[in-house]
Amino acid sequence: MSFGKVVLVGAGPGQVDLISVKGMEYLKRADCLVYDRLVNDRLLNCTSDMCEKVYVGKENHNHTLAQDKINELLLDKATKYKLVVRLKGGDPYVFGRGGEEALFLKENNVAVEVVPGISSSIAALTAAGIPITHRGLSKGFQVITAQSRKDLASVIDYSKLTDPEITLVFLMGLAHVKDISENLLLVGRKNDTPVAVISNGTTNHQNKVIGRLDNITSLVNESGIESPAIIVVGNVVSLADSLSFFENRPLFGKKYFLPTILNFNYSYEKGIYRNYDNELEDWLIDKGAQVIRIVSGKISPKKINLSFISNIKEGDYLIFTSQNGVKSFFWNLMEAGLDTRAIARASFAAIGAKTALSLSSFGIKADIVSSKQNGQDLAQLLNDRVKTVQKIFWLCGTVTSEGFENGIDKSISVNKIPCYENIKEERIEPSEDEKREILNCDGAIFTSGSNALFGIEMMDGKLPTNIYSIGEFCSKTIASFGFENIREAQISSYKGLMEIIL
Repeated sequence: MSFGKVVLVGAGPGQVDLISVKGMEYLKRADCLVYDRLVNDRLLNCTSDMCEKVYVGKENHNHTLAQDKINELLLDKATKYKLVVRLKGGDPYVFGRGGEEALFLKENNVAVEVVPGISSSIAALTAAGIPITHRGLSKGFQVITAQSRKDLASVIDYSKLTDPEITLVFLMGLAHVKDISENLLLVGRKNDTPVAVISNGTTNHQNKVIGRLDNITSLVNESGIESPAIIVVGNVVSLADSLSFFENRPLFGKKYFLPTILNFNYSYEKGIYRNYDNELEDWLIDKGAQVIRIVSGKISPKKINLSFISNIKEGDYLIFTSQNGVKSFFWNLMEAGLDTRAIARASFAAIGAKTALSLSSFGIKADIVSSKQNGQDLAQLLNDRVKTVQKIFWLCGTVTSEGFENGIDKSISVNKIPCYENIKEERIEPSEDEKREILNCDGAIFTSGSNALFGIEMMDGKLPTNIYSIGEFCSKTIASFGFENIREAQISSYKGLMEIIL
């Protein structure tokens, strides 16, 4: 029997962009993805549309699959697929049971590769402002699992954990804070030894409690801090306030509701693959905010009849009013076995700098680029050249705004060519708890009228107090439901939204 290859990839500690470049490349190529509970869900969107995704997450006393069943699952998938990616939180070999999986696969003659990941034992401390070592405070560190195979406290020889210059990091230890602190005190550690408990490290809903060995248990109980959490014991904890850069970002602690459409990428080598990037979401996360993202649909290219390109003459323009139009058109071109030589006689116009940049990634420099991200501005630039513009071939979506089409001079022939569509995802109703969490957000952000409609209907006509709109049409949709507290971006773009949010 022949087998595919299984790659164990460390996804890092939770922050989406802490995965390695090599790990990301394997994600994009995966035929099957087997992933854990603590993997950032945005990484799941990096795979191709054809990739099978299998969840095998584990929580205390609630395992989707036992470890031996996970091993067997990986073996089974290796018989069916060329490349299976096993995506694990943190690093596969740092208490991730990756070694067990790799040994099992090797024993069954399956090719295995391991891509290391950033361990939460270091990254979570860094995000909390705690260096794991520091001259004069810590000369080394020990990483210890506080939990055994049966979800019980590990049997730890605390007599070997008495050196005050060694930072102690306990993973999976939230349920055992009391045992850990009491046992360290019993072997002679001082009452005032600094301790931190960090929950959801490196994420924007990170939380931490700082205390001492003699009071950390009561502080943790009062805080209501949740798993997953890491316990840090040592003098380096005293630096947490001074080095807390991650938590000092302007939107840290804020939470926003963001319905979004999932885009795609296209390249000659990979074909179509999903893109986890969303500039607005990335910006919010970078500024420290937590984002509740609900996917309302996904953009997919659609086949078009390319016969028109053989009749393109000088003075004819290919018009792109979005990056999706650019990627979808070139996908069609490559699928037909053609390249840019087929459109050598055309001129090109793009709405805004981002669309022009997308064109340049395919080797095309736009002849006309509107400075504003709206159709009216691009239409006016074309009207200013009305004597030299012959025909327009507009590569657009199946649904378009009226600004560009209505703004074009009537003497110019416009050929609308829908080359992509928004495919609505199967709607999953949020639970009442999820709806309450959304209502308690610091704001709801809408980037289109369709997203506003989706979000408001999903929330049964209720929204957080602050509502942010990308532009006039979007605001009208929101207002039609009776909402008045709408903050509209002065410039209809992500950048305009960022300015009013910040």
